[in-house]
Amino acid sequence: MSARGVLALALLVGLGLAPLSVRAGSLRADVLYSLPAESGEVGFLDLQAVRSSPHYELLKQRLIPARFAQFERFVVSLGVNVDYDLDWLAWSLVPSSPEQPMELFLGIVQGQFSPERVQKFFESQKMPTSEYNGVTLFPFGGGGGTGLCFAFLDSSTAAFGFQRALEVFLDTRIGARDNLLRNEGLLSRISEVNGRAPVWVALDEHYTRLAVRQLLPEAALFPEFAEVADRFLGSLLQIEVARDVNLNFQAWCRTPDDAQVFSILLQTGLAAQSWREQQGNPALGQVLAGAVVRSSGERLELELVADGETLQALLKLR
Repeated sequence: MSARGVLALALLVGLGLAPLSVRAGSLRADVLYSLPAESGEVGFLDLQAVRSSPHYELLKQRLIPARFAQFERFVVSLGVNVDYDLDWLAWSLVPSSPEQPMELFLGIVQGQFSPERVQKFFESQKMPTSEYNGVTLFPFGGGGGTGLCFAFLDSSTAAFGFQRALEVFLDTRIGARDNLLRNEGLLSRISEVNGRAPVWVALDEHYTRLAVRQLLPEAALFPEFAEVADRFLGSLLQIEVARDVNLNFQAWCRTPDDAQVFSILLQTGLAAQSWREQQGNPALGQVLAGAVVRSSGERLELELVADGETLQALLKLR
């Protein structure tokens, strides 16, 4: 799985420290339907919920994506206070293909921006910009045609990533490419959580296979895993906040038998991974030992529950 997927699961742990009164924000429809149909992963992070956590600084250091950190450093130089002015962060991954050999990462952030100030800054510094579909592309982090750049969608929303990713996004935005409406599987998973969880990640079958191999490596070691993984349909990561923190991972398989086999592999793998972690990482071992795995029809569900003390120990790990 990409770094985005690992980030997502870690964020699910951290965001459990947010107060119960925080209502999850949502990814706006105009942004959602500007994402390309080929997207294999779409994630959303309610920065206001993170900000309400007493461990906000630690969460920022550990969990914010590297590409967002580069964007963050640049907008700080333009006078944006990222600790107060940003509302949410979303991202999309488009897997590589014969037509597109490089995986595309696109980030979108909503907050308090001043496009006019940015334009004047670039002009005063004689920094080059470019135009695509009538939208100005501002380079940062290396610049150039293949470097990182960002664009304003409106006065409160910016998109950032490598130039090719922005071009694909802007093409989709004006209808020159198919959007997520042509990706019913991923869109249906997003609909389950958008506006209902402060952080979530929806994944297609490709990114689901990568996620399980990275996040639950012991389960992926079994010979039966490859056969079951080939029949994944997609998955979903989310958080639900109650008295304790409930981390929920759901995977959709092609048949109920596949889900049942996957359930057995997960339970066995989690037991092995928990035992292994007890020696050097007892906090993680404790969480894994309490995992609940169940299947219903083609859907498999994994729940991890942790209290605040355990979460703090996990967040302080290197």
